[in-house]
Amino acid sequence: MGRLSEIAREENPDLPLLLLGHNMGSFAAQRYVIDHSHEIDGLILSGSGALEGLARAALPETAGSNLLNAAFEPSRTPFDWLCRVQAVVDAFMADPLCFEDLHPDSRASSSAQRRGCTIRPHCARSAAICRSICSPGSEDPVGQQLRGLHTLIGRYRDAGLRDIAFDFYPGGRHEMLNEINRRQVQTRLLGWISQTLEKLNDDDLRVSIALELQH
Repeated sequence: MGRLSEIAREENPDLPLLLLGHNMGSFAAQRYVIDHSHEIDGLILSGSGALEGLARAALPETAGSNLLNAAFEPSRTPFDWLCRVQAVVDAFMADPLCFEDLHPDSRASSSAQRRGCTIRPHCARSAAICRSICSPGSEDPVGQQLRGLHTLIGRYRDAGLRDIAFDFYPGGRHEMLNEINRRQVQTRLLGWISQTLEKLNDDDLRVSIALELQH
Protein backbone atom coordinates (compact mmCIF):
# COMPACT_ATOMS: atom_id res chain seq x y z
CA MET A 1 0.00 0.00 0.00
CA GLY A 2 2.93 2.31 0.67
CA ARG A 3 4.16 1.96 -2.89
CA LEU A 4 0.65 2.57 -4.22
CA SER A 5 0.51 5.84 -2.26
CA GLU A 6 3.84 6.85 -3.76
CA ILE A 7 2.59 6.13 -7.28
CA ALA A 8 -0.61 8.10 -6.67
CA ARG A 9 1.41 11.07 -5.40
CA GLU A 10 3.84 10.89 -8.29
CA GLU A 11 1.05 10.79 -10.87
CA ASN A 12 -1.06 13.45 -9.14
CA PRO A 13 1.37 15.68 -7.24
CA ASP A 14 -1.09 18.54 -6.73
CA LEU A 15 -4.12 16.53 -5.62
CA PRO A 16 -5.12 15.42 -2.10
CA LEU A 17 -4.96 11.69 -1.40
CA LEU A 18 -7.87 10.04 0.42
CA LEU A 19 -7.79 6.36 1.35
CA LEU A 20 -11.05 4.38 1.44
CA GLY A 21 -11.07 0.90 2.93
CA HIS A 22 -14.09 -1.43 3.12
CA ASN A 23 -14.42 -4.66 5.11
CA MET A 24 -11.01 -6.40 5.09
CA GLY A 25 -9.64 -3.41 3.20
CA SER A 26 -10.67 -1.18 6.10
CA PHE A 27 -8.51 -3.18 8.48
CA ALA A 28 -5.60 -2.99 6.06
CA ALA A 29 -6.17 0.78 5.98
CA GLN A 30 -6.21 0.89 9.79
CA ARG A 31 -2.88 -0.90 9.89
CA TYR A 32 -1.41 1.37 7.21
CA VAL A 33 -2.42 4.64 8.83
CA ILE A 34 -0.66 3.78 12.10
CA ASP A 35 2.75 4.54 10.63
CA HIS A 36 1.88 6.25 7.35
CA SER A 37 -0.92 8.73 8.03
CA HIS A 38 1.46 11.49 6.90
CA GLU A 39 1.24 10.00 3.39
CA ILE A 40 -2.52 10.56 3.05
CA ASP A 41 -4.88 13.46 3.67
CA GLY A 42 -7.96 11.55 4.76
CA LEU A 43 -9.13 8.09 5.80
CA ILE A 44 -12.56 6.63 5.02
CA LEU A 45 -13.58 3.43 6.79
CA SER A 46 -16.58 1.38 5.66
CA GLY A 47 -17.75 -1.89 7.17
CA SER A 48 -15.07 -1.61 9.81
CA GLY A 49 -14.54 -1.88 13.57
CA ALA A 50 -12.01 -3.12 16.09
CA LEU A 51 -9.98 -5.96 14.58
CA GLU A 52 -10.20 -8.14 17.67
CA GLY A 53 -13.98 -8.12 17.31
CA LEU A 54 -13.73 -9.21 13.69
CA ALA A 55 -11.31 -11.98 14.64
CA ARG A 56 -13.87 -13.44 17.03
CA ALA A 57 -16.68 -13.16 14.47
CA ALA A 58 -14.54 -14.83 11.79
CA LEU A 59 -13.85 -17.97 13.78
CA PRO A 60 -14.60 -21.19 11.86
CA GLU A 61 -18.25 -22.11 11.98
CA THR A 62 -18.95 -24.76 14.57
CA ALA A 63 -22.05 -26.83 15.19
CA GLY A 64 -23.81 -25.12 12.28
CA SER A 65 -23.43 -21.66 13.80
CA ASN A 66 -22.77 -18.53 11.78
CA LEU A 67 -21.73 -15.72 14.13
CA LEU A 68 -21.97 -12.97 11.51
CA ASN A 69 -25.53 -13.96 10.61
CA ALA A 70 -26.69 -14.90 14.11
CA ALA A 71 -28.55 -11.66 14.78
CA PHE A 72 -30.64 -12.11 11.62
CA GLU A 73 -31.93 -15.63 12.22
CA PRO A 74 -34.23 -17.00 11.01
CA SER A 75 -32.69 -15.75 7.79
CA ARG A 76 -33.27 -16.14 4.07
CA THR A 77 -29.56 -16.79 3.36
CA PRO A 78 -26.29 -17.22 5.29
CA PHE A 79 -25.39 -13.68 4.16
CA ASP A 80 -28.36 -11.65 5.32
CA TRP A 81 -25.88 -9.77 7.54
CA LEU A 82 -24.47 -8.08 4.45
CA CYS A 83 -27.44 -5.95 3.46
CA ARG A 84 -31.21 -5.49 3.65
CA VAL A 85 -31.40 -5.41 -0.17
CA GLN A 86 -32.00 -8.99 -1.30
CA ALA A 87 -30.60 -8.38 -4.78
CA VAL A 88 -27.26 -7.27 -3.28
CA VAL A 89 -27.04 -10.40 -1.13
CA ASP A 90 -27.95 -12.65 -4.07
CA ALA A 91 -25.36 -10.96 -6.30
CA PHE A 92 -22.71 -11.59 -3.64
CA MET A 93 -23.61 -15.26 -3.44
CA ALA A 94 -23.60 -15.62 -7.23
CA ASP A 95 -20.22 -13.91 -7.65
CA PRO A 96 -17.48 -16.53 -8.18
CA LEU A 97 -14.90 -14.12 -6.74
CA CYS A 98 -16.72 -13.90 -3.39
CA PHE A 99 -16.17 -16.56 -0.76
CA GLU A 100 -18.12 -18.03 2.11
CA ASP A 101 -15.33 -17.94 4.66
CA LEU A 102 -11.78 -16.75 5.14
CA HIS A 103 -9.04 -19.13 4.08
CA PRO A 104 -7.32 -20.50 7.21
CA ASP A 105 -4.09 -18.68 6.30
CA SER A 106 -5.98 -15.40 5.87
CA ARG A 107 -7.72 -15.88 9.21
CA ALA A 108 -4.40 -16.54 10.92
CA SER A 109 -2.90 -13.45 9.30
CA SER A 110 -5.83 -11.31 10.44
CA SER A 111 -5.55 -12.59 13.99
CA ALA A 112 -1.82 -11.85 14.01
CA GLN A 113 -2.54 -8.21 13.12
CA ARG A 114 -4.81 -7.56 16.10
CA ARG A 115 -2.13 -6.00 18.27
CA GLY A 116 -0.58 -4.17 15.33
CA CYS A 117 -3.85 -2.36 14.62
CA THR A 118 -3.88 -0.71 18.03
CA ILE A 119 -2.59 2.78 17.38
CA ARG A 120 0.42 3.52 19.57
CA PRO A 121 1.22 6.73 21.49
CA HIS A 122 4.29 7.52 19.40
CA CYS A 123 2.04 7.67 16.32
CA ALA A 124 -0.15 10.41 17.80
CA ARG A 125 1.56 13.34 16.07
CA SER A 126 1.38 11.59 12.70
CA ALA A 127 -2.21 10.46 13.16
CA ALA A 128 -3.39 13.90 14.21
CA ILE A 129 -2.87 15.34 10.74
CA CYS A 130 -5.14 12.80 9.06
CA ARG A 131 -8.89 13.43 8.83
CA SER A 132 -11.19 10.42 8.96
CA ILE A 133 -14.81 9.35 8.62
CA CYS A 134 -16.63 6.12 9.55
CA SER A 135 -20.00 5.24 8.03
CA PRO A 136 -21.31 2.15 9.84
CA GLY A 137 -24.71 0.54 9.96
CA SER A 138 -25.98 0.00 13.49
CA GLU A 139 -26.53 -3.71 12.82
CA ASP A 140 -23.20 -4.50 11.14
CA PRO A 141 -21.74 -7.54 12.94
CA VAL A 142 -18.23 -6.68 11.73
CA GLY A 143 -18.47 -3.48 13.77
CA GLN A 144 -20.11 -5.46 16.59
CA GLN A 145 -23.32 -3.44 16.28
CA LEU A 146 -21.28 -0.20 16.75
CA ARG A 147 -19.37 -1.40 19.83
CA GLY A 148 -16.26 -2.01 17.73
CA LEU A 149 -16.61 1.39 16.06
CA HIS A 150 -16.83 3.17 19.40
CA THR A 151 -13.71 1.29 20.52
CA LEU A 152 -11.84 2.30 17.36
CA ILE A 153 -12.90 5.96 17.54
CA GLY A 154 -11.81 6.07 21.19
CA ARG A 155 -8.39 4.73 20.27
CA TYR A 156 -7.89 7.33 17.56
CA ARG A 157 -8.95 10.13 19.88
CA ASP A 158 -6.59 8.86 22.59
CA ALA A 159 -3.79 8.94 20.01
CA GLY A 160 -4.47 12.57 19.17
CA LEU A 161 -6.66 12.36 16.07
CA ARG A 162 -9.36 14.98 16.56
CA ASP A 163 -10.96 15.48 13.14
CA ILE A 164 -13.18 12.38 13.13
CA ALA A 165 -16.62 12.29 11.54
CA PHE A 166 -19.00 9.38 11.86
CA ASP A 167 -22.53 8.61 10.71
CA PHE A 168 -24.38 5.80 12.42
CA TYR A 169 -27.24 4.54 10.26
CA PRO A 170 -29.99 2.83 12.29
CA GLY A 171 -30.91 -0.59 10.92
CA GLY A 172 -28.05 -0.59 8.41
CA ARG A 173 -25.94 -3.68 8.00
CA HIS A 174 -22.48 -4.24 6.52
CA GLU A 175 -22.74 -2.94 2.94
CA MET A 176 -23.84 0.62 3.67
CA LEU A 177 -22.87 1.86 0.20
CA ASN A 178 -25.36 -0.68 -1.19
CA GLU A 179 -28.04 -0.47 1.51
CA ILE A 180 -31.64 0.64 1.07
CA ASN A 181 -30.58 4.18 2.06
CA ARG A 182 -27.42 4.12 -0.08
CA ARG A 183 -28.23 7.52 -1.66
CA GLN A 184 -28.19 9.10 1.79
CA VAL A 185 -24.89 7.38 2.64
CA GLN A 186 -23.30 8.34 -0.67
CA THR A 187 -24.49 11.95 -0.38
CA ARG A 188 -23.12 12.26 3.15
CA LEU A 189 -19.79 10.72 2.14
CA LEU A 190 -19.42 13.01 -0.88
CA GLY A 191 -20.25 15.94 1.36
CA TRP A 192 -17.50 14.96 3.80
CA ILE A 193 -15.02 14.61 0.94
CA SER A 194 -15.94 18.10 -0.33
CA GLN A 195 -15.55 19.59 3.16
CA THR A 196 -12.21 17.83 3.58
CA LEU A 197 -10.94 19.21 0.28
CA GLU A 198 -12.03 22.71 1.32
CA LYS A 199 -10.18 22.35 4.64
CA LEU A 200 -7.07 21.14 2.86
CA ASN A 201 -7.20 24.13 0.51
CA ASP A 202 -7.60 26.47 3.49
CA ASP A 203 -4.68 24.79 5.27
CA ASP A 204 -2.51 25.14 2.16
CA LEU A 205 -3.44 28.82 1.94
CA ARG A 206 -2.53 29.40 5.59
CA VAL A 207 0.80 27.63 5.11
CA SER A 208 1.50 29.71 2.01
CA ILE A 209 0.73 32.96 3.85
CA ALA A 210 2.89 31.89 6.79
CA LEU A 211 5.81 31.17 4.47
CA GLU A 212 5.41 34.55 2.78
CA LEU A 213 5.37 36.29 6.14
CA GLN A 214 8.55 34.47 7.14
CA HIS A 215 10.25 35.77 4.01
